[in-house]
Amino acid sequence: MSRLQTIENGLSAINETVFQELCDSFLILKNNNYRAFSRTGSQSGKQKTIKGTPDTFLLLPNGKYIFVEYSTNISAGLSKLKDDINKCIDSNKTGISVNQIDEIILCINFNLKTEEIQSLENLLSNKTISLTVYMLDSLALELNLNHRNLTSQYLGLPLDTGQIVSIERFIEEYDKVSKGIATSLNNTFLHREKELKQFNDVILHSDFIILTGSPGVGKTKLALEGIKNFLSINLSFGAYCISYKNHELLDDLYQYFNLERDYILFVDDANRIDAFSQIIGFYKSSRKGNLKIIMTVRDYAFENLRLLCQEFQPKPIDIVKFSDEQITDIIKEKPFEILNPNYHKEIVRIADGNPRIAIMTSLLAKEKQDIYALHDVSDLFENYFSTFVKDDGEFTNDLNIKCLGLIAFFHAIPYKNKEITTSILNNFGIQYYTFIDAIDKLDKLELVEIQFEHVKIPEQNLSTYFFYKTFIKEDLLSFETLLKYYFDSNSYCFKDSVIPANNTFGYKNVMQKLQPHLKNHWALIKSDQNRGFKFLSMFWFYLRNESLEFIYTIIEPLPSIGIAKKYEVTYKNNAFAYNKNEFIELLGEFFRSSDNLKDFLEIAFEYTLKKPEHLPELIHKIKERLVFDVEDERYGFSRQSILFKTLIDGLNKDIPIYFISFYELSKIFLGYKFHHTKGARNNSISFYDYPIPNIQVIQGFRTDIWNALKNNFEKYPFQSLEVLQHYSGVRIDSSKELMEFDVDYLINIIETHLSPTSFEHCKYIQDQIREYKRNSISHSSFPSLITRFTNPTYDTFLKFDMNIFRDKTLNKQLNFREQEKLRETQIRSYFLFHNVTEINIFYKTFKYLKRVAKREYNYDVTLDYIIDENCNKNFDLGCQFINIIIENNNCTNYSPRLVFINNLKTIEKAESFWKILQKQGFNQKGNWELLFYYFLEISLIDNNYLKALINTISNLKDSQTIYFDDLKKFLIIEPHLFEILLKIITIKNEKEGTRLQIWSEIFSSSLKLLGNDYRLIKKAYLQQDKIDKSFDYEKKGFLNILHSDPLFLLEYVNDLYSVKDNYNSVEEHQELEIVWQIENIENVLKDVFDLVIENELYSGISEHFCNSFFNNIQEEDKQRAKNFILNYCKENHFNTSKMNAIVDIARNSMKDIFDEIILLFLSLTQDQNVFSAIHWRGNGGIYSGDIIISDIEMAEWKNILSIVEKSEIGIKLIPIKKVISDKIEYCREKGNWERKRRFLERS
Repeated sequence: MSRLQTIENGLSAINETVFQELCDSFLILKNNNYRAFSRTGSQSGKQKTIKGTPDTFLLLPNGKYIFVEYSTNISAGLSKLKDDINKCIDSNKTGISVNQIDEIILCINFNLKTEEIQSLENLLSNKTISLTVYMLDSLALELNLNHRNLTSQYLGLPLDTGQIVSIERFIEEYDKVSKGIATSLNNTFLHREKELKQFNDVILHSDFIILTGSPGVGKTKLALEGIKNFLSINLSFGAYCISYKNHELLDDLYQYFNLERDYILFVDDANRIDAFSQIIGFYKSSRKGNLKIIMTVRDYAFENLRLLCQEFQPKPIDIVKFSDEQITDIIKEKPFEILNPNYHKEIVRIADGNPRIAIMTSLLAKEKQDIYALHDVSDLFENYFSTFVKDDGEFTNDLNIKCLGLIAFFHAIPYKNKEITTSILNNFGIQYYTFIDAIDKLDKLELVEIQFEHVKIPEQNLSTYFFYKTFIKEDLLSFETLLKYYFDSNSYCFKDSVIPANNTFGYKNVMQKLQPHLKNHWALIKSDQNRGFKFLSMFWFYLRNESLEFIYTIIEPLPSIGIAKKYEVTYKNNAFAYNKNEFIELLGEFFRSSDNLKDFLEIAFEYTLKKPEHLPELIHKIKERLVFDVEDERYGFSRQSILFKTLIDGLNKDIPIYFISFYELSKIFLGYKFHHTKGARNNSISFYDYPIPNIQVIQGFRTDIWNALKNNFEKYPFQSLEVLQHYSGVRIDSSKELMEFDVDYLINIIETHLSPTSFEHCKYIQDQIREYKRNSISHSSFPSLITRFTNPTYDTFLKFDMNIFRDKTLNKQLNFREQEKLRETQIRSYFLFHNVTEINIFYKTFKYLKRVAKREYNYDVTLDYIIDENCNKNFDLGCQFINIIIENNNCTNYSPRLVFINNLKTIEKAESFWKILQKQGFNQKGNWELLFYYFLEISLIDNNYLKALINTISNLKDSQTIYFDDLKKFLIIEPHLFEILLKIITIKNEKEGTRLQIWSEIFSSSLKLLGNDYRLIKKAYLQQDKIDKSFDYEKKGFLNILHSDPLFLLEYVNDLYSVKDNYNSVEEHQELEIVWQIENIENVLKDVFDLVIENELYSGISEHFCNSFFNNIQEEDKQRAKNFILNYCKENHFNTSKMNAIVDIARNSMKDIFDEIILLFLSLTQDQNVFSAIHWRGNGGIYSGDIIISDIEMAEWKNILSIVEKSEIGIKLIPIKKVISDKIEYCREKGNWERKRRFLERS
């Protein structure tokens, strides 16, 4: 009989008095967060029950109650339980109103059916009371796994002894109990120098140390090593360890420990010791000697342990798994000396942080000298686990292996949910009670973790091994049963189990066993298309022929649409991150290997022929899966060869979808180095570049592409040239050897198909040869090609080109400014024209080159140089050039900046240009006129130009920035000009919807020039601020206006909310703290606060906009700001919206006054509802790393409670303290939920 069954039998036979005492003890251990505990149904001092409702109650910190009722009356059964619940919610019987009851707990020594539990739940359906039922099953499980001392005390079950042992004895027992599974404590201590130093430092100043981390990371080993170091220096100390055996500890502690002496007590897996409170009590006892308690705890249980001993301020030390880098360091050193990074990657994957497996894998790699030997390490794992997979000890009849296999597959099993667990176990012929006994033993061996009512295997490689051993290698459990019952609902379990097994233990080993089962299941589901896609997306690797047939039978009946007008092959970044096409996704899996690849490629193109809208996704998938990678080298790059043979066959047959794909993919596959981004271990991303080697198979691959390009050039000249141009681009990944191989093929194509009359051909050839020379590659035909392939357009292009200085020696001698000056000189000398015909020819070439070169600024500056120089040499001809540009509607978007700067110095030239500008409308005419006014010589200014300036700005339609500083010369004629222009601009922006901008300097340094109409000035400023938020980014202009009119602050803020649903962030309104430079701004600021708080959508997540006035305040202004906040709090403490703004400022920009704000608020009001509505700790935050957010929130609420405790208000604060206590308790529960979620999540 199993121990669990023995406990169940004991509970079934227990008398009601002992049962109630047992359950009271159990609930005290289970619910330790209470203010009062009363056993109203027991007679004090006697083992006798009395009538009372409830039998037991707990008063919680939040003022609510937990009522407990007990029953051993199986004959009365459900009716008694209903009666008990009805009594509990009868306030006449309990004296407690229903809304004060948080939970009702029923403890019974028999089981209920689901419908019976539901009928009990229904009694509370209209109440906010939760119901918890501890039945025979669940209570027995709790006692068996977590509270065996209670089974001894109340059920008389025997327990082991010998719990206080020496370090040496502890190590012996540890290694003996683990049976070699856990890492031996006698192993050499490696790679924990940092953690050991931290331990050595902490133990000097703290009596409580908690070492926390996941199982198997070496917490115990580190603790023992640290204790030994400490004992070697501190000779007055002795040390004992707890080898817990579920017995009372207190007597043993007093027996072994002399209260006069100094000791260290080591408590391994402290969270598993239900008598831990006795250790705490022993530490608190009166003693002369020192006592230091060193504990280890698994990461998921750390917070619970910390809370148990938080009054002693325990110091945590986090022990993480060996990092991939540390594993790599180990295998790079003697005796392994494995230096190849490809081996590192495989060994790190297999070891998964386990140094022992890393060492064994390294030895295997060194012995085999073949990286592919690491693709099947089943023998290695057999050797590693040989000590506990033999048919002896705990593993007789393979029961424990079966249990481990099931846990591995499901990742975590909710063992306390008997219904779910039994339904799983029954499918595999395992009894529930034997399973419970098994996981209890496996937990002691650290092969599984039991926490949060679930059991799981903590290490991924361990889980993979037991799944492989159970379901694949030894067929201990049926894989076909898994498929039958769980694939449709738990497909992710197959992904997390089969794929790692395939990768670790070898494709052939897994396929040999699984393929028959998979084929059988496929025969049952293949008629269902949705289930078929789901199944094949998981097991395509083992069902290649079935997949091919499945896809073909779906695609073949699709209607043919003939030849599409245009086939798209380009796509945007992340275009296929979502909504992926299921056909292409499935087909893409088969691109990973060369088996049947031609068939899968042809069917993929057949699909896109009928569904051309999916061609871009297919091209993307080919680039993603089929570009050259290191694995391809082993298989002779067969995948890429098959791909391009298929494409070239289609190209030669004039199948449009093949030729368009060929040209698009050739651009990529003619590269030399291929970048890869792949998912790596621990949710990381791996980046690397693979350079293809210059070997025969690669040369043959490139030969096929070059020949196909040559043979089809006349048919597809545009696409062919695109491939050549892409190939000729400057690259940092060039391969000289492959470039030398390619050159003859390129020369052949050039000689056959390219013409010197084409600018694009000339440019391509010159660029290509330049790139070859850059890589020190020469060819006998280069000189003649350089000479032949040039034409007037290309000559002009060279003169325009920014890279004109190709002489490296000259380039090194000149800095950038000197190069640019030399370039300007040469440009001016190259393009001197003699008549209008030459200008027209040039401008036509210029327009073409600017369009194809796509270097806007470079070409605009060049044209400015040319026209300016022609104006200098022949002003009339220069004017003709300007005329030609205007007649062509300035299609090149030219601005004559330099021409106007150098030529608007005489009346004659100014009048000539002005007449040209006024001939007709053209693109950017307004901008040209503004440039004319900016650069017109001051001596030439008159009333006519003044009127023209006003008229130009009045007629502007496009967005323009107007530089008032460059127009100051006009103030000589009209001192009020800027006020006039400001009014025009403001009206146009308001009425016509233009976006005329004013350079901010006029507000910041020349405000007086805008006149005295501050209503206009303020309106213009607000308008400009709305057009461009950064126009006065230092707020100098804003401050100038404030000095004249402090009320502008209110107008400014009010304007921010004039846009519907506008939300103002602190980041967008920096520099507003300058308002403190204005005297007596407080009264205005008070109105501003009221306005902001009324309009701002504040949720407590991000900083309140009002922080903008308090960031980076000058030291001399801080006291004024503080007084303002405190006074605003006094006046508005009843208004929660305003208090939220105040508290947000105190939490963010004025942290020094946070405590003062809380205490001031409490002195003004003790209204619980107002306090609850204020975001005292905000509402969220930004967090990083592996943290429990709720723990941080709980700490913040505890800090708030500590501030409240400083108040002298007294008992009036009890309701508020209760609110805070409820928040703390909520955070604690939420934190425990998060720990459970992390425990259950898949690694």
